[in-house]
Amino acid sequence: MIKAAVVGCGRMGAFTSEGVRRWAPECWFPLAHAEAIAAHPGLELAGLCDASADNLARAQAAYGDIPGFADVQSLAAAVNPALVGIATRTIGRAEIIETLFAAGTRAFHIEKPLCNSVAELRRLEPIFARDDMFATYGTVRRFFHLTRVARDLVRSGRFGKLVEVRANLGQGALYWVHPHSIDWILFAAEGRKVVEVQARLGGLETGDRATEIVNDPTLLAASIWFDDGVTGHIGRGPGLDLVLSCEAGEVIVRSDARSIDIAESRDGDPYYTREAYLDAPTATAPQGALGPVSELAACLAGDAGAIVANIVNKRDIILGQTIAFAFAQSHFEGSRPVKLGEIDETIRILARTNGNPA
Repeated sequence: MIKAAVVGCGRMGAFTSEGVRRWAPECWFPLAHAEAIAAHPGLELAGLCDASADNLARAQAAYGDIPGFADVQSLAAAVNPALVGIATRTIGRAEIIETLFAAGTRAFHIEKPLCNSVAELRRLEPIFARDDMFATYGTVRRFFHLTRVARDLVRSGRFGKLVEVRANLGQGALYWVHPHSIDWILFAAEGRKVVEVQARLGGLETGDRATEIVNDPTLLAASIWFDDGVTGHIGRGPGLDLVLSCEAGEVIVRSDARSIDIAESRDGDPYYTREAYLDAPTATAPQGALGPVSELAACLAGDAGAIVANIVNKRDIILGQTIAFAFAQSHFEGSRPVKLGEIDETIRILARTNGNPA
């Protein structure tokens, strides 16, 4: 059994909120880190960590007689976990990753966003680049079965080449909501090189310097341009849909992967026919947070396919966080398109909402 632990025993660490349970489709579950680890037959939930004694006691009551710790140094020394789920607030998350990696942890399931500053990102980049470090992210939609079916439909060539990706997650905050949108777009883009990005934020509050964002501003609109002409767009369209537009049709993942619609021309008709796609195979791979946790466990076991897949995931985690900072840079400069290399190294996003950071 692989020893695993969870740092942060609140909503995402140990207790999926009732609102998510009420509305989300089955592909979201298990969602909490501890739930996913406990559900994996090859993992042992060997430690829980939270600075709040109340959170820790509640998680221990829910998950059994598991050792609890108030800090990651004590957790690392006593448990030496190979895999850790990190579900803390974003502030301090970079230091937690650094501390646990230095102590020997090699697999991390990390809630989004990754960090608060470009400086922290620069420190994490060489860790993520290591061959013996594996990481997945809280943007679990890329592990949903129907999301992958939709990508396979685009890959098939049936609708021509991909030209545009739209993430419709409604009006949401840059840090709280839109790491999901960015990751959806990067998943669909499949390694295409980002040329530049452009964004406009709303309700932004700056701190002691112009490049420090105190609150979690609304993302009003954003675009990502790739080197082959494919574009990704984030707006305020509702529906929780992912729209993959191709030269001769569209593939739409509806309502957080409840279904897939397709749109294409029939018999030369210039107006597309829209219909439900009914040929998707039944899901066999784990979904929810169990998908990424299973990938990490396979990486630790030396599975070559999982290791290759995780290289892609690590790349997109770092790239996605870089794009979030580039969105801020674009807004600071009047929403002009910016290249990723133009990001101000002093940018920091605290992302506080009602006094609490994301």
